[in-house]
Amino acid sequence: MTDSSMPVGMNRRRFIECAAIAAGLVGLPALAGAEAVAPGQVTVWGMPASPSVVLARAVASGALKLLVEDARFEVWRTADQMRAGVVSGDMALFAAPTYAAANLFNRGAGVRLVNVLTWGLLYVFAGQDVRLDSIEDLRGKTLLVGAKNDAPDLLTRFVLKSAGLDPDRDIALSYVGTSAEAVPLLLAGKADAAVLPEPAASAAEIRAKQAGVSVARALDVTELYAAHSGRPAGIPQAGLAVTERFLDAHPDVVAALHAASVAAAGWVVDNPKAAAALIADSLKLPAPIVEASLPRFRLKVASALEAKTDLEAYFSALMTLSPDIVAGHLPDAAFYWGS
Repeated sequence: MTDSSMPVGMNRRRFIECAAIAAGLVGLPALAGAEAVAPGQVTVWGMPASPSVVLARAVASGALKLLVEDARFEVWRTADQMRAGVVSGDMALFAAPTYAAANLFNRGAGVRLVNVLTWGLLYVFAGQDVRLDSIEDLRGKTLLVGAKNDAPDLLTRFVLKSAGLDPDRDIALSYVGTSAEAVPLLLAGKADAAVLPEPAASAAEIRAKQAGVSVARALDVTELYAAHSGRPAGIPQAGLAVTERFLDAHPDVVAALHAASVAAAGWVVDNPKAAAALIADSLKLPAPIVEASLPRFRLKVASALEAKTDLEAYFSALMTLSPDIVAGHLPDAAFYWGS
C-alpha cells in the first residue's frame, strides 16, 4: 500500500499500529475517545465498488450544506485501511460490507449500521466454451473466487452446499487475491468459471467483448441464495456505517445523509451516465464499466432497522461457514440505526 492510499494525517507507522488494533478490538477502553471530527468538516467514505455512487451523489447534491460547512466524499482502498481509519477516528461515516460493520460492532469498536445500499451484486461467469445452465453444472469445474474466507467466498460455498455440492470435493475452487484479478485469468482460459461482484463483473463483459472472447453471466448468486435460504431475492451486502461517537454528537447529520441517500438512489437510476461520470475517477475505473454495472447491484436504500431481519438471516448464513465473520454472534439491537 502506498502512503497516498492512507487516510489523511496518518503516517505509515500509525497505520500499521491501527491495523493491529483493529485485529483485536475487544475490551479496548481507549476506543471510547478515539473519534475526532474537525468542526464543520465531514468526509463520507465510500468503498471501492459501484454502490458508493449513492453516497457520492448524496454529498454532491448539497443535502448536507445546512448542517456541515464542508462535506466531502472519498473512497477507501482496502479493508485494512477502512478498519484502521475507524479505530483511529479518521473515518466516522463510511460505506462497508455489512458483515464488516457487524464485526467491528461486536468487537467493541463503537460502530452502528445506518442503512443498506445494495441487495446483491455477485455473479458466476462461465468461461469460453463453458455452459452453466444451473449450479449443478459447476460440478467438476475450476471456479475462480477472490478473497478466501471473505463474503464472496462464503456466499459461494453457502449456495453450493445448499444445492447439494461439496465445495471441497465437487468443485475445484481456485483463490485469487481480489475479484479483479480473476477477470484476466478467466479471459485467458485459466479456469472454467469465476465468481465476480460488480463492477468486476461488468468489466469482464466489456473486456471480453473487446478481446473477442466469449464469456457469459451465467448464474446470479443472489437468486441462488434466495432459492435455498427461504428469503426474498436480496442479500444486504453493503451499506453506510457510522461511529457511535459521531452519531451521538451529530444525529441530524446522520439522518440527513440517510435521507439524501434515499433521494440519491432515485437519481442514480434516472441518470446512469451522469452517475458513472460522478464516481468513475474515485473508483479508478472507466466510466462505461461503472455505467454498465449500475443496474446490476440491486440498488435500494433501507435503514438498518428496516433491513434487520434480512441482515440477521445473511449473517447467520455466513456464520454457518465462518462464525468469526461477525466475531462469533449476531449483533444486538443497538447495531441497527433507524426508527
